[in-house]
Amino acid sequence: MKGKKLGVSVKNPDGLRGKLFKLVGPIFLETLLVLLLGVVDTLMLGNYSDNTVAAVGVVNQLLNMVFLLFNVTAVGTLVMCALYYGAKDNKSFIQVIGSSLLFNAGVG
Repeated sequence: MKGKKLGVSVKNPDGLRGKLFKLVGPIFLETLLVLLLGVVDTLMLGNYSDNTVAAVGVVNQLLNMVFLLFNVTAVGTLVMCALYYGAKDNKSFIQVIGSSLLFNAGVG
């Protein structure tokens, strides 16, 4: 198995890894920008006072928790939708989408 190649190449944009990198890039960029939001706020208010830096730190933690909650919900919904879509169970597929939308509307 040492000398075998798996047939997947980063240089081939039409291969599996190329498609995966096209999907992961925007997701990574979004996550990076959300995390940098708190850093930029802290840097901007750092010269103002210690209380503002503390307040931004607390709010940044809360925003990251909400961001994590929505990401976990999205990934769970994606997995369940893929399962029901592959099984051609349209009723359950639509039910999962409805439940996810209702949950996100209630939380957000």
